[in-house]
Amino acid sequence: MARVYLGLRAEVPPQRDRILEAIERLKACGVRPLRISPWFSDPSLIDGYGPIGIAVEAETTLSPRELFFICQGVERILGKDFADPLTPDPIEISIVLYEDLVLNEGELRIPCPHLLKRGVVLAALAELVPELRHPVLGRTIRELLDELPPERRPTRSGEITSW
Repeated sequence: MARVYLGLRAEVPPQRDRILEAIERLKACGVRPLRISPWFSDPSLIDGYGPIGIAVEAETTLSPRELFFICQGVERILGKDFADPLTPDPIEISIVLYEDLVLNEGELRIPCPHLLKRGVVLAALAELVPELRHPVLGRTIRELLDELPPERRPTRSGEITSW
């Protein structure tokens, strides 16, 4: 079993329902959640619109490529439009880390190259594994979060009570 860390992020309401649905679909496809972070909201959240996210520590027997395709399939089912990158994401599932693997094969890039731009995922991951070292940057997840400017720092916005 491989240990993976996934970032789930949504920008369009109902974000929390969509993220929880994504977790259920991932479970049905061979991803076994071990721990799930609290919810985090981006400071730009206005009237319910804006990024909300969590991190999931999980085990899987799926290869990185299989997991990537499953994540994309779940995103499509839940409304993500891959053809229009400028629209807000109804759901985004990132393979933040897969063991200590570093992989760059076209669209499949591990660790997730956008982690530092996804504050809600970075903050959520820091709740789960603050001392884990990023395999490329060599700094801990907590150190990476601490580098975010205060105005970009997400806030904790609740606990997930069941999954």
